[in-house]
Amino acid sequence: MKKLFGLLIVFMFIAGFAGCNGVTTLPPTTAAPTTEAPTTYVPTTTVDNAPVFNGVEDVTIDEGTNYDLLTGITVEDDLDGDITSSIIVNDNGFDYQVPGTYTINLSVTDSGDNTVEASFVITVVETGPTNEDLALLDVNSVNLTFPNLTLPKFGANGTYFYWSSSNPMVITGSGFIINPPVGSNPEEVILTLRAVNGTYITTKNFTFTVQPNQEVSVTSQVQLPFEGTSTEYVVANNPAVDIFYVDNGSVPYVDVQTFITLLEGAIDTSIISYSNPQPDVLRVSYDIEYLDLDGVTTITESYYAEINFTDNTFTVNNFDFFAGYIASTESDYGEGLNYVDADYVDGQEVVIPLGFYNFDLVVYNDGVENYYLMPLHVANRLFAGDIYYDVYYNGDKLWGIDTFVISSDSDPALITQIQTSSLNSASAPTDMKLATYNFLAFVMDYFYGLKPEKGYDTYYEVLYAYAESMIKGGDINLYSKIFNLAYGLDDLHTSYQFDGYWENPRVPGLSINDLGPKSTAFYEGLWAMQDLLDIKFGSYSNLPEYSLINNDTIAIIHITGFNIDTPNEFKAILDGLPSSVEDVVIDLSYNTGGNIGAVMRIFGYMTEGQYTYHSQNPADGSAVTYYIESDYVAYNYNWYVLTSSVTFSAANMFASMAKELGIPILGQNSSGGACSIGVVMNPDGSAIMISTNNVLSTRIGNEVDGYQYLSVEGGIEVDYFMSNVTSDTKLIEIITQIKAQG
Repeated sequence: MKKLFGLLIVFMFIAGFAGCNGVTTLPPTTAAPTTEAPTTYVPTTTVDNAPVFNGVEDVTIDEGTNYDLLTGITVEDDLDGDITSSIIVNDNGFDYQVPGTYTINLSVTDSGDNTVEASFVITVVETGPTNEDLALLDVNSVNLTFPNLTLPKFGANGTYFYWSSSNPMVITGSGFIINPPVGSNPEEVILTLRAVNGTYITTKNFTFTVQPNQEVSVTSQVQLPFEGTSTEYVVANNPAVDIFYVDNGSVPYVDVQTFITLLEGAIDTSIISYSNPQPDVLRVSYDIEYLDLDGVTTITESYYAEINFTDNTFTVNNFDFFAGYIASTESDYGEGLNYVDADYVDGQEVVIPLGFYNFDLVVYNDGVENYYLMPLHVANRLFAGDIYYDVYYNGDKLWGIDTFVISSDSDPALITQIQTSSLNSASAPTDMKLATYNFLAFVMDYFYGLKPEKGYDTYYEVLYAYAESMIKGGDINLYSKIFNLAYGLDDLHTSYQFDGYWENPRVPGLSINDLGPKSTAFYEGLWAMQDLLDIKFGSYSNLPEYSLINNDTIAIIHITGFNIDTPNEFKAILDGLPSSVEDVVIDLSYNTGGNIGAVMRIFGYMTEGQYTYHSQNPADGSAVTYYIESDYVAYNYNWYVLTSSVTFSAANMFASMAKELGIPILGQNSSGGACSIGVVMNPDGSAIMISTNNVLSTRIGNEVDGYQYLSVEGGIEVDYFMSNVTSDTKLIEIITQIKAQG
């Protein structure tokens, strides 16, 4: 039809053209005839072109991709326009779900019967399952068997597995199970699997119910010898101390009264009485009578601890219970000091849930008498921990040893002796490792003075990451985890002392890489100070007792530590100073601490007035301020204290007390250290030192509005800064400035 229509137009055009060339009569006109040539009409010829395909190209797609075969393809015709909808497709059996090569044939005919054909090849590539398919396959293949949980880390199809626990203190993220304590309810724990395959992520929950431990029962009883080694506390040897074991295990139990009586000499056992308010409750109590500070009024303090052997709780009216029965040491660390007044913030009753730490207390009757049994290491911590005396068990024998020996490393041969045991070549049983794990949490929760600053509700939050390795690993691995825990606290008062008796005696080495940032900064400051002292004195290890500067008007007394003899040595130096001396600088810039009794005695040579000592106990909320006077005669000098980032612990307390007295503090801010130290004897025989609940403090406020006690753990700020604390020139300049100010 299109071609016929075109011919008709041509014919009509030709017919019109012929008419114009015939004879034509012009209309009459008066105008002159035109001289222009007549118009010539040329006929137009129209060509009908074939349609044109656009976008026809070979294509490759992944298996399973539902592909439209005309994607991107169009047809244009010169007269009909877009005739894409007229395309006829021959797909030759194309199936996007079946890998292979398919030739796709296309054809189209325009209105003028012009037919055009085209073709392209589409290749379907085999791709296999998607990331989602693979992840789901792997997740669905995970089958966990309780209680022997093995948590896979990846699936067979390349999926990575990450696990988390709703209660990692019962089931850790690695699937290690620690049963809830005796008497508690079963714990429902959800383990969540997070599966990652490529960019696809999915999760799946597995729920388990963990039953609590069962009550233990005594299965054997032995007698072990006890030997005391301390020279500070004279405790008699005992050839036969009753030790009990439960459930055929390795953890020793001891009768509470037997343990306390054993420590006569370190404990004043004569004041202690025992009673049973109920058959399963043992009450340990005592009274102390003393004259008030007025020297006239008699004061009676009553202390008690109630131990519930069914509920597994230990209740004290306050933490002074642990200190009131301490016997006197052979050395008089408070010689010359008089406590003339005191302010007290009374401690509150504290209930320690021993059962929470999986300690099961036992009332055991052997047919003759009742024994009130608790794990030996728990009894040791509760009744001996605050007296700086410990009972060390090595499987063969009990040893009495004081903290002074351990903290000063004054008798390494003794440490080796108490560690030596027939169990050195054995492996620690699971119950012993579990007891150590729980014991560490217990001690850190109730006897670690810096716990409030660390921000943990319980130290299980730290320990559960070590649980499986500590309990299932070898003995050296157990000790290394305790080592890591101690130094991971980044507390210079907390350190690892020695391994337990399940290996040959060993004290592991320590490197700077084992320390946290605060401890590292301290040692870097220490080394920097050593370099400065080497330059000034030739050797940091051989400092003079004192130096004279500024025409012998300023004496600098170099005190590098505090021990029981330091006050006497300090007095001897003062007695030997020339009469020209007006100003005395107590140099604590290379002093890392020591005995706080020595600190308080030295102040007796510096002031005739009262000075104060403050401390607090975060465990029961108690605090105390002592007003102290000394029998010593003070020297009439202008006093100054020089500190640095090395000034730590007892030296830090010295700076705090001096500042309260208005003595100028020069140099650089001290590094801190607020707590007394105490040893922790773990069930496995390893030992660590920790910051105790005796937290050295300062206080602000007044009697009317009340006082607030502030730990000095963060250090003491100086009044006058020195970039180089060994600079005599700068020291003279500051002292001159202070004296000029009046």
